[in-house]
Amino acid sequence: MKALLTLSCWVLVVLKANAAASHSPVVLLPGLAGSVLEAKLDRKETPSWYCSKQHDWEVEWLSLKAASRPDCLLDELTVQYDPDTRSYHNQEGIQIRPFDFGGLGGIYSIDPDLPGFTATYKPIIDKLTEAGYKESEDLFGAPYDFRLAGDGLAQTGHFDKMRDLIEHAVKKNNGRQAVMVAHSMGCLVSLYFITQQSADWRFTYLKGLVAISAPWEGSITALKGSVSGDNFDIPKVPHDLLRPIQSTAPAAPWLFPTPDIWQDKVVVETQGGDQYTTKDIERMLRDLHLEQQAEVYEVTRGLTYPVPLLDLRVYCLFGYGVDTDEGYLYNVDHFNASAPPAPTRTQQGDGDGTVNLASLQACTKLGPQAVIKTYKGAEHTEILTNDAAVADLLDILTEDFRVLPAFLSRFWGSLPSFRSWGQFQ
Repeated sequence: MKALLTLSCWVLVVLKANAAASHSPVVLLPGLAGSVLEAKLDRKETPSWYCSKQHDWEVEWLSLKAASRPDCLLDELTVQYDPDTRSYHNQEGIQIRPFDFGGLGGIYSIDPDLPGFTATYKPIIDKLTEAGYKESEDLFGAPYDFRLAGDGLAQTGHFDKMRDLIEHAVKKNNGRQAVMVAHSMGCLVSLYFITQQSADWRFTYLKGLVAISAPWEGSITALKGSVSGDNFDIPKVPHDLLRPIQSTAPAAPWLFPTPDIWQDKVVVETQGGDQYTTKDIERMLRDLHLEQQAEVYEVTRGLTYPVPLLDLRVYCLFGYGVDTDEGYLYNVDHFNASAPPAPTRTQQGDGDGTVNLASLQACTKLGPQAVIKTYKGAEHTEILTNDAAVADLLDILTEDFRVLPAFLSRFWGSLPSFRSWGQFQ
């Protein structure tokens, strides 16, 4: 016991010394559709005469120019899947990549020309800048191709770039471990990335993960996009406008609700009596003639499910007390190749308006080092502007919750009683 107390005191001295040093580098990952994407075209055919056939790299998602021609945009963002090789590719003559990887331009706002109207991480970046963080010195952005799930991102080499970015950030900051801060789908991207790295690499380069509004066990809302389309309640936007992307993008099945939480609960049904639980999603997709997404679902559903244990500190910040979709009734007898109209009835439950509460709370499955902080009434994306959540994020980033050598990190993690020192215990 005396030796343990001596070691504990020594650990406190190490923590105090590190606290006096500069803050750890931060790498920000946005949520679904929160990354700026740019495209390069060299096409022979287009869906309409006014769609561009050729241009050099320019912002694709989302600029006013691209948004003014939605049929061109949706065609250019289409992902094709080869089930034989389990590989993904764009249509011929189209290249897509994240904009300003490593910098903040690709995550500050969806349209770089209209940051005030399309803000994503802008409020948090502004606060971090006020706190002394500097772009490309100790504050980095990691936008990604949000059409793809973890396996598709790996095929594009995205995670190699992520690894290089984090190693660069740590080296630039004198070996201080990096903190990954992710929102929504970015949390799954982070989780998949982290589980692909060795324990030694994690202990060397990662201090922890801050996950905001994370859909650990998926979201029932994601089903609506594939079934009938989701306009995200934007006025005057047709409900099925984005369905061509939502019903083909590999990221969608990755975000579907898992059977662990909902078991035999009916989440989609038709007026004709067809019922689908989370165990029937593949059958539902095939009934809708969404063959590509059915194939992709079988591949992506196991990328981060079951929720794995992590050996580093994770802070989960999320809202609750907001009506969140838990089931849909469609006014059709049976599904077919035609997209059904918007659901005639929606069952509501608790959550953040996008992700169900049970999925948000699955943070606890990540292990004993997971810490939860909640915000009543904070919605899924609006939490990024929530004063209390942003203040807590800044507190977390200045807390030395994992600045330890690798061997001590393993020892520290084996002492659950020390968790009372965490910021939100």
